[in-house]
Amino acid sequence: MSMRWKPLVVLGIGAVALLLGGCVGRWRTHAPQALFALRPAEGVAPLTVTCDATLSYDEDGTIVEYVWDFGDGARGLGPIVSHTYQTGGTYRIRLEVFDDQGLSDQIETQIQVEFPPPVAQFSYAPWRPGTGEFIRFDASSSSSPNGEIVEYRWSFGDGNWATGQVVEHRYWYGGGYPVTLTVIDEVGAKATVTQVIEVQGGPGCYTP
Repeated sequence: MSMRWKPLVVLGIGAVALLLGGCVGRWRTHAPQALFALRPAEGVAPLTVTCDATLSYDEDGTIVEYVWDFGDGARGLGPIVSHTYQTGGTYRIRLEVFDDQGLSDQIETQIQVEFPPPVAQFSYAPWRPGTGEFIRFDASSSSSPNGEIVEYRWSFGDGNWATGQVVEHRYWYGGGYPVTLTVIDEVGAKATVTQVIEVQGGPGCYTP
């Protein structure tokens, strides 16, 4: 009886040894690898970004789902998606992939979206000022897509400057003067515009 069962016992021990020796490792499942690229990686709002996750892979299976979080409350699905950021800021983009075995992986990066610049504009009157005559400069036509303009800076081209939406200035000598307006909005974005003011006449009479 003992001789009849011996080969079976040896065979059973050999099978266990094969299993413990690493054959099980060949059946071990691997999680997918999440990878993606952005096009473009930065820009000015409104900015449309294409997110491409086709570089993601799975060694022993198939990726069946791509889930995107764009960092501004919006989400997306699919290997290639596009998203538009309407306002400037720093956003975190996260991708999570799932394979056909229920395993997952995720990766994230940041994208910097710049605020669009405001529009600096001004008018002045009179149109052909003379020496010693007060000129009224009005920047109320300036605007910003980011909200309110909070600062108006003037440089009059003769070494003098002022702040405010509406200001007055006069020149004591005739000639062309580059007047520069710089506006800054509530998010810190700025814009500049320059106009040359032609002052008529020679040296004016100074009357304080």
